[in-house]
Amino acid sequence: MTLTRFAAAGLAFSLLCGGCAFAQVQGKNEVSIHQTKPVDLTPVDSQANLVEELIVNARLPGPAWWKVADGDTTVYVMGVPAFMPDKLDFDDSVLRRRLDGASVLIIGQQPEVRILSLLGLIPGRGKEFMVERPMRDTLPPDLRARLERQLKARGKKADEYDKLKPALAGFIVANSRGGDGVSISLGKSVDRFRDLAKSKDIAVQPRVKKLDDYDLIGMVKSLADAPQPLQELCLDAGLKEVENGLAGVRETADQWAEGQVRAVVAAERGYQRCLASTPWIARQFKDGQDEAVGAITSALKKPGKAVAVIELRALLTEGGVLDRLRAKGFTVTAPE
Repeated sequence: MTLTRFAAAGLAFSLLCGGCAFAQVQGKNEVSIHQTKPVDLTPVDSQANLVEELIVNARLPGPAWWKVADGDTTVYVMGVPAFMPDKLDFDDSVLRRRLDGASVLIIGQQPEVRILSLLGLIPGRGKEFMVERPMRDTLPPDLRARLERQLKARGKKADEYDKLKPALAGFIVANSRGGDGVSISLGKSVDRFRDLAKSKDIAVQPRVKKLDDYDLIGMVKSLADAPQPLQELCLDAGLKEVENGLAGVRETADQWAEGQVRAVVAAERGYQRCLASTPWIARQFKDGQDEAVGAITSALKKPGKAVAVIELRALLTEGGVLDRLRAKGFTVTAPE
């Protein structure tokens, strides 16, 4: 785990970076962030529609598993929430059994925090997020009132974010739990899976295939070009995340650990919904989905078994990983 601090104009970023699985989504109405013409865009949540028959609670101990098979090979797929607390206990007996003798452990697309991207968000550097007209004056009354309530609860002035665009304000609100710091915790659950696969507890260890990461802060930076409907959606998403509170993240993680798939996918997604509703970001997530489908398809060519750890909602979305593998003719089985 690394801890990096930056301070400028009263804004400090504290990054707690470990391993995690994050949202992988399929983009719709794709547009370029460099378009010079105005974009008439109605936000579309590319993670909204799920394959209902795949949303099944687990009966085996621990988190839920799906199976993808082609006759002589089975890939066991564990879905994980987009956000996880750093410390989480769960029954890993099924995970250990399936890792033992697997040909490969596939770890899906994860976020990374790049320092140069982070510097671009600091006021004074991230000029693309600065506005001349007070930001609150551009908001619908209910959204403005919710923002002001959060600022008051934190002991801040109502005009604290008036020089910032709504999307960045939403990101700061979602990732600051009091005080002046912004803390991004990416968890360590996926690191645990990888360490277990390489531990002496596994008699026949799988090789580990880590899929490409993506630049989380770079995605946030790209929201500077988002049209006003998306700007407001991102502020709304950030406010909902903090209104839901840290207890919501812990509760969802505990439900995941018990295989309660329906409860996990029904939970408030917070700022993740903003990212999923941004076409050029969704395109990057879809690239991660493409890579996951390709990696699992490749694993199915070798007789025996393999294991994959993929973001839960990416597995279950219409047009997502499992839906596409099923369309390729593989047998997809829900948790049992």
